[in-house]
Amino acid sequence: MQQRGRLRALSLLGIFLLGAQPSAGEPAETVGETPSSRLDQAFEALDNGDWSAATMLFSELSAEFPGEPELHYYQGVAAASSGDDLQAVNAFALAAALDPHLAWVQADLGISLFRLGEFELAEDHLLEALLQGPDDADVLLHLGLIDLENGNNERGQRLLEESAALDPGVAALAFYQAANYELDQNRVNNAMLLLERAILAAGPQDWRDASTQLLAALAESEVQTQRLRLSAGVGFEYDDNLTVSEQDLSTGIGDNAVTMEAGLEVDLLGRDAYGISAGYDFYQSLYQDLTNFDLQSHEPHAEIYGVFGGFRPILGYTYRNQNYGGKDYLSGHLLELDTTLCGWRNSCALLAVGFERLHYNPTPERDAYRYGLVLGQQTLFMRGLVAFTLSWEPEWQDAVSSDFDYSAQIVRAGLSFSLNALRQGTWLGLSYEFESRDYEDLIRSLGANRQDDQHLFWAGLRIPLLGPTQVSFDYMRIGSRSNIPTLTYDENIVSFKLWAWR
Repeated sequence: MQQRGRLRALSLLGIFLLGAQPSAGEPAETVGETPSSRLDQAFEALDNGDWSAATMLFSELSAEFPGEPELHYYQGVAAASSGDDLQAVNAFALAAALDPHLAWVQADLGISLFRLGEFELAEDHLLEALLQGPDDADVLLHLGLIDLENGNNERGQRLLEESAALDPGVAALAFYQAANYELDQNRVNNAMLLLERAILAAGPQDWRDASTQLLAALAESEVQTQRLRLSAGVGFEYDDNLTVSEQDLSTGIGDNAVTMEAGLEVDLLGRDAYGISAGYDFYQSLYQDLTNFDLQSHEPHAEIYGVFGGFRPILGYTYRNQNYGGKDYLSGHLLELDTTLCGWRNSCALLAVGFERLHYNPTPERDAYRYGLVLGQQTLFMRGLVAFTLSWEPEWQDAVSSDFDYSAQIVRAGLSFSLNALRQGTWLGLSYEFESRDYEDLIRSLGANRQDDQHLFWAGLRIPLLGPTQVSFDYMRIGSRSNIPTLTYDENIVSFKLWAWR
């Protein structure tokens, strides 16, 4: 606890000086130790770090003069310095009851309550200290830690930053404590960044040393665990209109399904500026009645990536294999080059090109080459709590049968919200996609070229559970419109999943 300036009020000294005078008829030499001399001894013990003696002397004086808030306050300072926060709270509370505006009493009472784990009471007194002013780094620090404890990560981090700016001497402690709260939420990368700041910050050397040791342990652990990443999910899904869009098939029938997903990612080569990774993703849906629509998907993939400041290119290859009802349906090879440039404070630009070779086992006339381009951006608002994405994606397909050659325009817009105020790590996403396809060949029965439009709205919620687990809720609405009447339909999909990873 930061030791506050002495508060020897004139009224208090006056009482002690009066108390030091011998009573009428009493010889001066018989007068024992005066309250004034004991007060000097108490402050001397406090200055020398003799907490036990200081606590005893201030306790005696406060018992002799129970109406003096300064004596109770310094009894609390001595007790808190010795680690006896329960006695400190009692003493600070008495001082605050006598004089709620006594300098530092609200702050030190709040800090001692914090140490006892009484966060709600501590916050009340710390806020009162903040209102009384002036701003104090200890007050801001502990208010920030209470916010982190309560899951209010944004305000907690802001208060810690303000605390460190006000008094660089507490910066190492502030960032070390914030890192530990990030670790409690399994956000290792955030914790490591805070520990790096703690190591470079001013403040007591022991906090910097503790940060160095913890960062080294985390870095070693990350090297071992990040090479292999696993994820798995299981859930339920309801689709009110089962479709296979690539086959121009809409059943108009709904069904329930159990869904299962799993993923594996391995870092084959990891360096500061570049790396190589490989992975495999699996998906399976099992419908209650329409088993011919049971979808199984396998997607092995590999990436070569680089990190050059704000420029991050990724060259990736994915093999896709799908079957419906146990029968081969689609296989494809996708080659993509994604480049992200984050040259502005809160925005990144995306440029990507892709080439895909598709083979449809039941209808080989649909086999095609597909080419695509993506131009997009992402912008963060409200300290990263809100993200907005927007992209334009022209696409072209050249199929074996010219009936399936088309050019398409796709526009995607999305918003995501970090809802840490509800629960740390909670996330909400919304997106809208519009795709317009113009087919090249004339359909004689229509007397016109085929034209398809699709509107897709999606909303998703992610809520962390215990440890590396979360629950997800998703809703998707698809509105398909075409000059071919059978391809005009609506579809709603609702899903619920439980996830785990390591």
